[in-house]
This record gives sequence, C-alpha cells and structure tokens, in this order.
Amino acid sequence: MLLTAAGIAAALCLTASARETEEPAREQLPCIVEEVHVTIPGMEGSRKILWVSDMHIFSYPEDPEVKTEHQEQLQERAALFQNAEGISSGDSWEALSSQIDSFGADYAVFGADMIDYVSAANLDCLQQGLEKVKTPWMYIRADHDYGRWYVDMGIKKMRKLHRQIAPQNKIWVQRFEDFTLVGLDNTTTAVAEETLEEFRKVCAEGNPILLCTHVPFDQEEEEADLAGDESLARASRRSWGDRVLCWGDGDEYDTASSAAMGELEDLIRAPDSPVAAVFAGHLHLTWDGSITDTCAEHVFGAAYENHIGMITVSGRTGQ
Repeated sequence: MLLTAAGIAAALCLTASARETEEPAREQLPCIVEEVHVTIPGMEGSRKILWVSDMHIFSYPEDPEVKTEHQEQLQERAALFQNAEGISSGDSWEALSSQIDSFGADYAVFGADMIDYVSAANLDCLQQGLEKVKTPWMYIRADHDYGRWYVDMGIKKMRKLHRQIAPQNKIWVQRFEDFTLVGLDNTTTAVAEETLEEFRKVCAEGNPILLCTHVPFDQEEEEADLAGDESLARASRRSWGDRVLCWGDGDEYDTASSAAMGELEDLIRAPDSPVAAVFAGHLHLTWDGSITDTCAEHVFGAAYENHIGMITVSGRTGQ
C-alpha cells in the first residue's frame, strides 16, 4: 500500500493472522502473541510496540464494594473472564504484568477494558501490575474502565483512583522519529471536539500515524466486498449475536450520530490520510484487514485469554 502525507511517502504492510504464535511456556504465563508488521520505507532500525487490552480484571467475589443486588449477576459473570486453563483475569494480569518488560518492546499500549468494572479492588490490582512495568506506556480507557455499574462510587472518587494510575488524557501522543503513535481515550463514546482538534493537529504534522483505539472502525463497503477473508462486520456478527460492534455508518457505534466522529472517520479514510494503521480490541477476537486501501487495521484478541500483540515498525517488510 502507498500512503502519501505532506510530502512523506510511507508504504504499509500489515501481517498478523499467519504469524499468530504461542510463546514457549514461560515461568508465569504462556502468551499467544499476535505479531503485526508495519513497513515505513526509509526508516532505519525498528521499533516494537506491545499491545494489551481486554484483560477485564475481575475481583469478585473478593470485592466488598459490589452491591448486594448485583452479587448473583457477577457470580455468573466471573466465569466469562478466565483463560482456557481456568485462571482468572486478575491472576493472569498479575503474571503478565511481571513479564511485560521481558518482551523488549520500546513502548506498550494498554488498549482499554483492562478492568471489567470500576471498584477499588479492580483498580488496585491494575495499578499493582502497572507499577512493575518499566517499559514506557499509555493507557487508553473505555466503558469497562469507567463503568460504576455494580458499586456505589461517585464519579469524583472514580476519577481520583484512575489518576493515581495514569493521566486521563483524552488523546495520547507518542512521537517517534519516523512515525507517531496516537491513542484515543474512551472510544465507546464519541470523541469530544477538543480531542478531534488535537488529532487534526497531529495529522497536519505529516508523519505516518499508528492510531490506537478500543473500538475498531468498520470497513468501507467496497473494501469489505474486495476482502478475500472474512469482513470485520461478519466477524463481529458471528461473535456478538448479529451486532457490529464497530464505529461505522449504521453500526452499533454509529458515526452518523456524532459530527466529531464523522469527521474523525473522514480523517482516517481520506485518500491522503497520514493514518497508516488502526489497532483496536473490544471484540475479543483476532481480525486482520483494511479499513481502506491506504489504511490497514488489526483487532487484537482479549488478554484474559492470554492474547497480546507485538507490532514491529521498520523500513523493510517482515523485518
């Protein structure tokens, strides 16, 4: 693919499904690593970005904050967030956070839904893990990271607990020499106008952008028709009861419902867009394809099922 932005040409090659591999058994947690490669011609050396999302840390029944009327519901829900070996998401996170630095990434993205619901216990578990991580990182949140559905906690306390972990940036920007990594916070709701304005400014810089979001963007109809593999919409419907849990026209997250989301989508889909790739989670499945013929997309599987991602950015395909 060829991407041209502000005089900078960048070709992108993104491969993943064929290279999804299971790491050799580690001391703590075996990880299914989804390997993705982004090629930026002219780039010297390489950068590695680790992706972790949809951990759904779940402290119940050891969570004293859960209201009585929700205890039976959460008892049933607890079984959803275990890996194939029956290890709980909280225990998996404790193990995974201890080995993140061993992957040798230059940067890490925690791509939302790291906890299943807001509570002091869940956030404390998350924080204890993040405090072990020396690799620089960003933490974009989404509805589960902010959801106070099962506990009696005010929004001020919730924000205070979150800010003890990491800033609540509406947009995260990490600039590398040859590309820019951008993270959008809380994409289970429409972006705010100020977030969109900041994104416009980053786009105007002209560097290729790798965009991190929790909720993926649906393909254009023409791109989906041309795809030889399963379309993102079909993959979502297959897993989520005929729902397309993406941002797109008429999807569960309808871009037509928000002028800001409509413009954001236009910035991503424009033929001269600097957005070379979009990385997302949310669907608890692995999918690899394109949003347009100039913008690739990869959806990573859920970390509570041991899935993580390793994005390699370099000047040569498959380096």
